[in-house]
Amino acid sequence: MKRWIWMVALLLLPLAARAETLRVSPDGMPLTAALSQCADGDVIVLSAGAYDETGETFPLMVDKAVTLRGEDGAVIDAPPFKAALRIEADGVTLQNLDIRFRRTGIYAIGSDLTLKNCRISLADEAWRTSSCGMWCGGICRMTLRDCAFTGCGVSLAGPPLSEKTGNVPKLTGLFEVGEDVEFFTSHTIENCTVNGKPLFYAVSLPSVTAPSDAGEIICCGCDRVTVRDADVSDSSMGMVLAYNREIFIENCRADRCGVFGIYAAKCDGGLLESCSAAGTNHGLDIRASSHILLRNCTAADCDQGLFFSLVQNSAMLDCTVTGTGQGYFMAAGSGNTLRNCAAVQCENGFNLQKEGPVLMTGCTAEGCTVCGVRLDATPTAFIHNTLRDNWVAVMAYGGVSFDVADNLFENSRCCALYLRDIAYSRFSGNVFTGSRQASVQAVGALGGSAWIGNELDLPVDFSGAADDFALTD
Repeated sequence: MKRWIWMVALLLLPLAARAETLRVSPDGMPLTAALSQCADGDVIVLSAGAYDETGETFPLMVDKAVTLRGEDGAVIDAPPFKAALRIEADGVTLQNLDIRFRRTGIYAIGSDLTLKNCRISLADEAWRTSSCGMWCGGICRMTLRDCAFTGCGVSLAGPPLSEKTGNVPKLTGLFEVGEDVEFFTSHTIENCTVNGKPLFYAVSLPSVTAPSDAGEIICCGCDRVTVRDADVSDSSMGMVLAYNREIFIENCRADRCGVFGIYAAKCDGGLLESCSAAGTNHGLDIRASSHILLRNCTAADCDQGLFFSLVQNSAMLDCTVTGTGQGYFMAAGSGNTLRNCAAVQCENGFNLQKEGPVLMTGCTAEGCTVCGVRLDATPTAFIHNTLRDNWVAVMAYGGVSFDVADNLFENSRCCALYLRDIAYSRFSGNVFTGSRQASVQAVGALGGSAWIGNELDLPVDFSGAADDFALTD
């Protein structure tokens, strides 16, 4: 037995002997050069000073299993639009690094990554939108210990999009949501902070209640997650809730988050009640989930307000979105409901793209600069809604059927109702007042649709239509 152990040790000795320590400094060997010359197992020591674009090439590429260890006063200062570090190799260790960024701190696609005693901070508030302290894209078994995130946080996701991605759910235009639960549950996160508050991480528990004083909340693979009265503002993703059976999020705030405020994916069942986001990229973002209710939630001055993607049998009730690019967004889901929701002074108030049947009732779109409601190939029961002072009140198109009944179209600045290439649809009891250019404009085929009991202020414009309504009163 002892002889076998010594033989293994002798075999490993040449590998250990090849490991080197490389010292870099702003006025000596650049970190970029050391990373290109190093080998697996090497240690790169950063002397005090600023490692910025005057002497380095960003992102700093780490494609070997090395250790980067910073001495006191060593700062990696990344330029706008580029990540500070891109981690592609498995088994990389980062120790005592001070990383300052203006888009992404660490872009990690290598598993078994370890960070110890690192400080990662957004260097300039002007770069907050779409910023992220640490992107973890399809990695497993990451360890974070004694790390501090300021103005940012940790984002967990699936791998980057590729030709193999196909129809799996997308997190963004760059990453999959993540079809492997270990992308979310296999990590170790201990004694870390976000904006001076605890980074809370819980996985694979039957029930968990997150603390209200957390700076970021990550709960994955749990049967029941409860969060009340938490303020996770100024993070990258304020909350990451993935692969949970039920989530109950109440009276929580996620302002000024670089990526998503409150993000839930692969969850089945739950309630977001009285939650809000302001000045965040995506406010409240639900993906690849089912049976989720958003009630009395708000989003203000966000790029995207309240977001459903690949969501089924869920609803938004009594919610309000103001001043966003996309107010309410739904895509590729089915069986969802919008009731008593308001979009005020957005670009697109409600944007429904290629959804299954949607019920939209009692909603208001007011002062939207592009479109109050956009129904893109989404069969919709659109009933008892109010459209006021929008550029275009409603656009409905895409070869599907719509039921549009008992709505008020008021003071549309360009067109109240724009129809293009629709299947058989029914329009009944709608009232049009104050239309400035057109009340109804029809383009392409109308599919034999019925037009019954509507009150028009201007005649329907059929100049671009291939046919007329088949049934009119």
